Amino acid sequence: MPAADTSLHDAVRYLYQQHHGWLYAWLRRRLGCADNAADLTQDTFARLLASRRVLDAREPRAYLTTVAKGLLVNWYQRQSLERAYLEALAGLPEEQVPPP
Repeated sequence: MPAADTSLHDAVRYLYQQHHGWLYAWLRRRLGCADNAADLTQDTFARLLASRRVLDAREPRAYLTTVAKGLLVNWYQRQSLERAYLEALAGLPEEQVPPP
């Protein structure tokens, strides 16, 4: 494993160990759902690994919050789109509804 990958993994591992519980609780308060909070918490750390940049966050919780907020905005947009799609399907005559 290249040194940059090792440094990245070590940095993310440290953030995960130190701040996973806090980030999960933060997201759970905002979402009101433990499962969605767990998913978005994991997505946050996966995003950090995918960035392939070694992290040197002076304020790790602020950094994690920024990444999580971006994911949260995307999640809300997907939820809104899904609701609109389901409402549109519900308004169609039965013979026009696409099969599952």
